[in-house]
Amino acid sequence: MKSKQLLNNICMKKNVKKLLGRIILVGNGFDLAHNLPTSYKSFMYWYWKQRFINLCEDSYESSDKLCTLKIFGERERVWRDFKKENPNMSGKDFLDLIQSGRKSRKFELDASYFFENIIQSIEVKGWVDIEFEYYKMLKKYLPIESRKEAKSPKKLNDELHDIKMLLVEYLMMVQDDFDKINPEICEIINAPVSPYEISFTNSLNSEDVAGHRPDMIMFLNFNYTRIVDAYRDFLSKNGVRVCVNNHIHGDLSNPGSIIFGYGDELDSDFKSLLEINNNDFLEEIKSIRYLESPAYRRMLNFINMGPYQVYIMGHSCGISDRTLLNTLFEHPNCFSIKPFFYQLDNGTDNFSEIIQNIYRNFSDQKLFRDRVVNKEACIPLPQI
Repeated sequence: MKSKQLLNNICMKKNVKKLLGRIILVGNGFDLAHNLPTSYKSFMYWYWKQRFINLCEDSYESSDKLCTLKIFGERERVWRDFKKENPNMSGKDFLDLIQSGRKSRKFELDASYFFENIIQSIEVKGWVDIEFEYYKMLKKYLPIESRKEAKSPKKLNDELHDIKMLLVEYLMMVQDDFDKINPEICEIINAPVSPYEISFTNSLNSEDVAGHRPDMIMFLNFNYTRIVDAYRDFLSKNGVRVCVNNHIHGDLSNPGSIIFGYGDELDSDFKSLLEINNNDFLEEIKSIRYLESPAYRRMLNFINMGPYQVYIMGHSCGISDRTLLNTLFEHPNCFSIKPFFYQLDNGTDNFSEIIQNIYRNFSDQKLFRDRVVNKEACIPLPQI
């Protein structure tokens, strides 16, 4: 509550335009940098492990709203052999068993069309891919001919809701493994603005910005876990003016607040959804869900109060958040966008992938070239 009051008080000051802000755009990669298994892959490993254990210990069939898993033959023997061959019983072991069992007809998996699609290529899919898959399937409910009536996507929405609730259950469990904050990340968050981070066409006087630390910091948190709370508390106790940990997509303390859907109003097909007189098509559109909490308005207040830069930490900047990111990146007060990339042990990194995704969030490519910091001035996100 104090952080909200602080933002409101500062936004009301007469000299608000002189304040220098910094938004820390926090995505799933931030949790991964703290050794939390919050990727889509880890979530699915956990899911299949629970399903298979239930199948082998309780019955020959295990069902939920997403799929039905059946086993043929002697389940006790299958379970005994599996534990013998896979003593660690990792989530990947269970997934490999199910996939091989489907091919050899030892198992039968009856999944919904949506769930069947998102469980393909688990190793390479991310959360943004699942949201994009939802949007692609949502558009399939539109009528091909204008005179035909659209089918209701209620079943699709229900399946997405079930996945959200499973995700809440999983994340509440794994966030308890959070150990400590990373001092390197704390230093980066409150670092002075570098001359290489300032855009050329911005009306901002670079001498008033370069070398200065931000007056206010907002964590624009796309994660649901509480990790960022620890950073906010630590920085605040050490004199850094942290505005708020702004959970733009909700948090685990209130499962009903979780936003997991689609947010690309710039897509050429989006208008077709609006023209259908059926609110089921709009149920999981992020812009509508944003109005259920003060988080989005809090972000708007922050970016309107004065010049700010964006530090991207662990967010892929995929198009499922394009509406919000376009607002953030192309705002007149934004003078810098700096991505912190992930670097593998072999020296390769995902800098180009992040930049390509950022590019899709711009409607003005000139602004993109001007505001995004080049790689020489960027560094990998520190890992624990």
